[in-house]
Formats: sequence, C-alpha cells, structure tokens
Amino acid sequence: MLKGYMDDSGSASSNLFTLSCLIGHTSMWLWVEWAWLNHLEKKNSQLKAGGRTELSRFHAADCSSRFGEFKGWTVPEQTEFMAGLIRVFQRHSLVIISYTVDLKDLIAEFPEAKNNPRGLAHVLLLTHIMKYIADKILGDPRYADEDISLVHDRSNYDAVLREAFDHMRNDQTFARRERFTGISAKGWEDCVPLQLADFLAYENFKIIERESAGHPRRKSMELILELDSFGGRGAKLQREGIRQIKSKLHDESKEILFGNARIRLPQGKKDNRNLP
Repeated sequence: MLKGYMDDSGSASSNLFTLSCLIGHTSMWLWVEWAWLNHLEKKNSQLKAGGRTELSRFHAADCSSRFGEFKGWTVPEQTEFMAGLIRVFQRHSLVIISYTVDLKDLIAEFPEAKNNPRGLAHVLLLTHIMKYIADKILGDPRYADEDISLVHDRSNYDAVLREAFDHMRNDQTFARRERFTGISAKGWEDCVPLQLADFLAYENFKIIERESAGHPRRKSMELILELDSFGGRGAKLQREGIRQIKSKLHDESKEILFGNARIRLPQGKKDNRNLP
C-alpha cells in the first residue's frame, strides 16, 4: 500500500500556486515520522536549555523567513537544522510530484475563475498529480500490486479536492482509477508527514518563483534533488498547457470542472450543482 501526503504553497505577490504530493510505502512512513520527530525533539532540547521558544512543528515558510517560532534564529543555526531534515529524506525512498500554476494565466484562459482561481487550481493540479501517479508509479511493474490513498492538509478546499478526486475515480477513461482508494483531510497536529509535505510544497514553489525571477535554486532544494533515494518531478503548468486543457472541454465537462472548483457559471449557463 502506498500513501501520498499533499500540501500547497504559494504567495499573493507572485500569483503562483503549488500543489505537491510526497509518496512512500505505508510501512516506511512510520520510520520517516520517527526520524522527523526525533530531529525536532533534539532541537527542542537545545532550545529549552537556552530558554528559547520551542517548536510545536516544522513550518517551511516560517523557518525560511526565521519568523514565528523560528524568530531569533541565526542563519547558521537555520542551515544546520535544515540539513538534519534533509537527512531524513536521504534515508528513505520517497517520490515527489509537484505542479505549479500562475493564477494570472489561469484567469486569462478561464475568466470565469476570476473570483476563485485557487479553487480551479486545486482541481487542475490534483488531476495532473493523479494522472502522474497512475502512469509513472502505478504503471511501473514494480508496483503492479500497489494501491494508493491520499491525505492532504486541511484547508478551505477540502470539499473541492474530495469532489475532484471522486470525479477522477469515477472517470472510466482514467487508467488504474480503481487503485486510488481514497482521499482525506488531516491537520499537521495529527499527521506528522504533512510537515514533510509542507516542506516540499514550499521548496517547489520557491523553485518556480526564483526561476521566474531569474534567480538560482535554493540550496536546500538542490540538496534534496541530488539525493539518490529521492525521485519525482516539479513542473510549472504553462499557459499553453492550460489552453490545451480548455480546448478539450465541452459544455458538460466545463460545467463539472467549474462545479468541482466552486465557480459559479456566468448568468444564463446551466448549473445543476447547487453551489454555495
């Protein structure tokens, strides 16, 4: 049994939205969780001894900016702590799938999504992630007997992701759809692997953001991508790709897409989904 943990990242200033999924065997996740918590506990022992704020969890954006519970950390301290987290990935075989979309491109091709582009982004990127899993992982002979379940960080888009997942699961043209056993929402308080998913969603978002600005990749993500134990991809869904998706939609499929994304159709369009 495989399990994938998902989280999103992005920023209003860049208009970028990233959705990532970190995948491993269910039995292996127990060891990953232990290693992760062990690293945090060791750091908290140091912080407590120094009379400093202890960490309730790892939060990628706060750590990167040395904000919140990471306020007052020095850069060398931050680098050493991140190196320990990267060693957790180094010891375990994991796969990441990550897609990023520019919300401005999404609105340009789907102007109906102007008031809720993130809803549509969740649907489109989850669809891409599931297709990648079906093709590259479940389609691999080494995993011919594996099923997969997905867990995502709890947010305002829980219902959006669940309905998009169910739509894919019921789509008879979607290969290996029966091997996706379910999707659920959890919080980081109850699900430690979501902290790892947060880390990788943020790092993949920063890759695309920095590439768009002409800056080199962050060293932390370079180290992760160099690991032999780590496989997968992180890509940006370009505007041409969005345009191709749109060109393949007919009225009914567009209605379903907008319904899943909680986007109201323009007045006069048929809409039977009783959107809130």
